[in-house]
Amino acid sequence: MEKNNCAIVVSSCDAYADAWNPFFTLFFRYWPNCPFRIILISNGLKYKDARIETYKIEKDLGWSGNLIEIMKNIGEDYVIFLQEDYFLKNKVNNEKIFAALKLMAENNTAYLRLYPCPGPDLPFAGNSEIGLISRDAVYRNSTQAAIWDKKIFLSILKNGETGWDFETKGGLERAKQINRPFLSFKKPVIDYLCTAIVKGKYIRAAIKLCKKEGIKLNFNKIKKQGLLLELKYEIKKWITFFPKI
Repeated sequence: MEKNNCAIVVSSCDAYADAWNPFFTLFFRYWPNCPFRIILISNGLKYKDARIETYKIEKDLGWSGNLIEIMKNIGEDYVIFLQEDYFLKNKVNNEKIFAALKLMAENNTAYLRLYPCPGPDLPFAGNSEIGLISRDAVYRNSTQAAIWDKKIFLSILKNGETGWDFETKGGLERAKQINRPFLSFKKPVIDYLCTAIVKGKYIRAAIKLCKKEGIKLNFNKIKKQGLLLELKYEIKKWITFFPKI
């Protein structure tokens, strides 16, 4: 597989523009030699960094609609999906990403989760670092970091649906109908804070991470989440996503 046959798409909108600086600061700190085209979805704003292509969708089409729009207008066959609140915290190994892309091509893979939230629930022959996501898995597809076959991604996305719909409702049902492997790493290949923003507010761990990294957060639009709400979220997350194998 050609290394340039994959692009990174960062799903966002202008309402979360204050998260772009911490996201990209940490992205290039922990992935300074990223070899892929990086595309940020926005509405009218542009992120001023020559390494980033800002794809403006002035009339916001919603979470799925925006992704459908961009997937139809990029030439790469594979997409690494990220969101603007996936704040990286460990180095990314390019060779591991290249090997993952090669494995996908060789196995006609639809989807390979790079952050196991949740992890796989079945073994995958020939690679002990990776597992299979069963057809009946609660989260056969998720909005966490993953490499997608672009055509498969498009076939699951539907206008008017939210990320939640994509993971648990119509998107999940469409993913179950796809007769190609859905895979996941057992340990993060892209390791990030999962996730920095919950219900429109920074979680305390995100604030702590940015302070440690010397990154100043702007709380004018994205506020701080209270401790009680964060504890509820963390408990729910680990109950739901605890790795099966």
